[in-house]
Amino acid sequence: MGRIFGLIFFWAAACSSAVAQPHLEYREPAQQLAAELVVLAGDVRRLRYETPGPLETQGLEKRLLGGVASLPLTLRRAGADSAVAARLRSTIDRRDWSSLADQLNTLKQRYPFDVRPFQVAASTPATRKLGEKIHREVCGGCHDNPATQDAFLPAKNLVVLLKSMPRDEFVARLWLGVRGDKQTAYANPFSKTDLAALIAWYEG
Repeated sequence: MGRIFGLIFFWAAACSSAVAQPHLEYREPAQQLAAELVVLAGDVRRLRYETPGPLETQGLEKRLLGGVASLPLTLRRAGADSAVAARLRSTIDRRDWSSLADQLNTLKQRYPFDVRPFQVAASTPATRKLGEKIHREVCGGCHDNPATQDAFLPAKNLVVLLKSMPRDEFVARLWLGVRGDKQTAYANPFSKTDLAALIAWYEG
């Protein structure tokens, strides 16, 4: 009987550990909040300084609204004031991108996104090979054939994106997962080690 209880305890502990690990890997509240803020700020920057087509502009605005709609829970988990989300939403409704950028930059300074867990000590052939494998199996299907005309939320060439945006934003977008439509949105399935290899491959 003692042996049976011992096995049950071991199995329960193993299951608990298996469930807890992704939580620690992907749901660090302050880090997730920081990543969400970086991505929101990146979309605002594009609306302010770039000239996306009408469909892509609509897609960016809807993605901002969706990001802010889920922000109160992320703020509470990180121990922050969830009322911030309502102020951001009001600013989006006015399409006051300059004010929204200022608000997000203030929040980013308060909750900085740490890119260090996604860095490799040294880029090696094995690291780059893993990154290339992940890209070809998961990312390349959409991002190697970017849209050539105006689209709602177009996939873009990831090497070009890495060079055209702040590094913390690129890393945050990869870590949080694909933010497309209902057909393409999914959570990031990779570990930070995998993502570090992927980024190392994009960097060349």
